[in-house]
Amino acid sequence: MAVRCRALIALAFAAILYAAPVHAQTQEEQALALLRASSAQSAIITFCGKHYAIDGTTALRISQTARDVATKVLGQERANAAFRDELARRYAEVKDFGEQQWCASQRDELSSGEVRIFKD
Repeated sequence: MAVRCRALIALAFAAILYAAPVHAQTQEEQALALLRASSAQSAIITFCGKHYAIDGTTALRISQTARDVATKVLGQERANAAFRDELARRYAEVKDFGEQQWCASQRDELSSGEVRIFKD
C-alpha cells in the first residue's frame, strides 16, 4: 500500500511538470498545477466511465492527494475557490472538445504511466 501511495503522489507531482512550462515554479504555481491535475482526475471520473472502464478509486485518490497538497500551500479557502474555478474550466474544456474525444485523449496520455486510471 505504501508503494501505491508513493506512486499516486509521484503521479500528482508529475502532473505539475506536464501542466506547466519548464522553469522554476513557485509553490503557488505548483499548487495551482496540482489543482489542474485534480480537476482532470475529477473529469475522468465524471465523464470517462461512460466510455471506458476506469479505476475510479485511484483517480479519486490522485485527485484528493493533489488537492490536499495544494490546500497546504494555498490555504483552505483559496484552494477551494481555485479548484471550483479550475473544475468549471475543465468541464467546459470537456464540453468544447467533446466528451468521448476528450476521454480518448486522456486515455492515450495516461496509457504509459505507472498508475493505470483507464483499465482498457
